[in-house]
Amino acid sequence: MNKYKTYSVAIIAVCIVISSGIGIIGYYEFQKMKDSQAALEHYKTAPKNLLDPDASSTNSVYASNTAKLIIPKIGLNCWIRSDTVNAYNSVYHYSESVSPGKPGECGLLGHRTTYSGPFKKLGTLKVGDQVIIEDLILSKKYIYKVSSNGKDIRWDYKTNPIKFAQSGEARLMLITCYPPGKKSAAWITHCKLVSTENI
Repeated sequence: MNKYKTYSVAIIAVCIVISSGIGIIGYYEFQKMKDSQAALEHYKTAPKNLLDPDASSTNSVYASNTAKLIIPKIGLNCWIRSDTVNAYNSVYHYSESVSPGKPGECGLLGHRTTYSGPFKKLGTLKVGDQVIIEDLILSKKYIYKVSSNGKDIRWDYKTNPIKFAQSGEARLMLITCYPPGKKSAAWITHCKLVSTENI
């Protein structure tokens, strides 16, 4: 009789181990599926044409004359808007990106050769150069430093849309066309937030 009890206990133990393994594998597969769905949703909302965004369908974060982009090294002092990329002395804030100073990536698009070409000298920036955003509504100044320039040229931006991180350290992406005057690739200058001040 004890032999049958031992077999029964062994069979039950094996069944529990197998069931637990199946449950754990099922849980990890479910997590993978959720991650894939989240990535797909993020892809759907990513800018499909990075250098020609459709600003008409976005909620405006910055109206004209409420925020400024200042890059002392290249003599840039222009407005930040979220209603159009085609305005003189202005750059465009991607609604898919975070607001300046927030965790994640803030994206600004500027022309190189048209509409006063605010980013015509973007390629001359060096690591450590200062980039400033002034929010005149919040009375805040966000000071960034260039962390990379000329190393991130996205030739595949049309088929592999750029996604803006929504968490992590506060970063800034300055985006323009490459080569100048053409839209063959997206040139991205990366910056990191170093301080926030009241203005």
